[in-house]
Amino acid sequence: MVNILTKIDNDIMKNLRKVYNAVADFARLPKDVIVNLSFVDEETIRRLNKETRNIDKVTDVLTYPYVDLKPNEPLDTAKYEQEIDPDDQKLTIGDIYICLNRAREQSVEYGHSLNREICFLFCHGMLHILGYDHEKKSDETLMTKVQREILDSLNITREERSFKCGFVTIVGETNAGKSTLINRLVGEKVAIVSPKSQTTRENIKGIYNDENTQIVFVDTPGYHKRRTKIDDAMSQQIADATEDTEILLVLIDAKKPLVEQYDKLKSKLSDDAKKILLINKIDETTYDKAYPKLLELSKVAKVDEILPISALKGTNCDVLLDMIKKYLPTYDHEMRYYPTDFYTDKNLREMCAEIVREKALYHLDDEIPHGIHVVVSSFVEDSDPIEIDAELYCEREPHKAIILGKGGSMIKAISTSARIDIERLLGNRVNLQIFVKVKPNWRNDVKALNEFGIDISE
Repeated sequence: MVNILTKIDNDIMKNLRKVYNAVADFARLPKDVIVNLSFVDEETIRRLNKETRNIDKVTDVLTYPYVDLKPNEPLDTAKYEQEIDPDDQKLTIGDIYICLNRAREQSVEYGHSLNREICFLFCHGMLHILGYDHEKKSDETLMTKVQREILDSLNITREERSFKCGFVTIVGETNAGKSTLINRLVGEKVAIVSPKSQTTRENIKGIYNDENTQIVFVDTPGYHKRRTKIDDAMSQQIADATEDTEILLVLIDAKKPLVEQYDKLKSKLSDDAKKILLINKIDETTYDKAYPKLLELSKVAKVDEILPISALKGTNCDVLLDMIKKYLPTYDHEMRYYPTDFYTDKNLREMCAEIVREKALYHLDDEIPHGIHVVVSSFVEDSDPIEIDAELYCEREPHKAIILGKGGSMIKAISTSARIDIERLLGNRVNLQIFVKVKPNWRNDVKALNEFGIDISE
């Protein structure tokens, strides 16, 4: 039976009991089991999500199963003898919480009654108790099918929602503009930008959200010659990202020979992913110069789309977003890998370290930047100003002297410009201290790389 713990309209209550009976018949549930159903406000369901799932989010329904079942597996109450209530000899198999405000909003969105929306959410929660889930595509397909069959038998339907979600990996040679593009598409500063090559050392995720879409962009290190162990790690990260993605954005430079750039990259591209070839920096050339090269490229490039863009100026970036959405997987429910207020998977320490490295790349000469790495060793957030200690590692003592500068002038310039950006990121005053240290040949030192959090094996 369903035990409705919150006062609700009588018609809704009757339909909820019909839904419970339909699910119970489908799953052959014993008569002596109970499901508790509560209607809560947004604050309560957010708190429950935060306390039990570590997710600070308002969801429409939240389910807590008390039995361990798999789809189509019958419930054996004898296995839960210790949990049976001695007074009424009934077994509670789960609690379901429905956020009434979200249900109202969604009933308007789908153009049907609150009664139907609540019945849909209750059926969804019941199936979770019975072991159904939607973490994997195959599981989601099964759960959707069963849910539809049960509700259709009761003449309770819900208009399907078209939701787009998936991973999009950006690849290209160094300095092609990948970091600039991901920052442009996400609308936030996710990746550091520098005219120096090999700025990006590891895959960085930037997350685009709108009402009907979540796109997880992966900014990869640029393709370049492998000279050190850190180069090997970067190459492996590119390979991993290009294999596990729905769409590949292949970035080449409009000012360089287009076919030659494409030929260098094509063997590294996954056959399974959709491929959009982007001709970046189109604002730095002219139509007369670009058109013949684009025509030549279109004859040889085996991709799904070709699009000239300017990541810096934003030219055709809105067209690109629409193009990406066209190729993303479609879901009939809201499917997000990250909460809507996330725009990157990096934590604040990592973002602050990257800002310091970006400013070092900007201020230092070409021979030093590839040999520097930044680690935030202390981050005291509950102070005002926020206290941040960063360690800037280089490979040689002469480099340390250059980084410090005469009378500390260079490190002061790096620190000042980094502090301004970090304060903008954190929305608070910051006291930033940068300590320059020497770690010889760290780019070829497996132990040092692992200490820095750069995953590489012997």
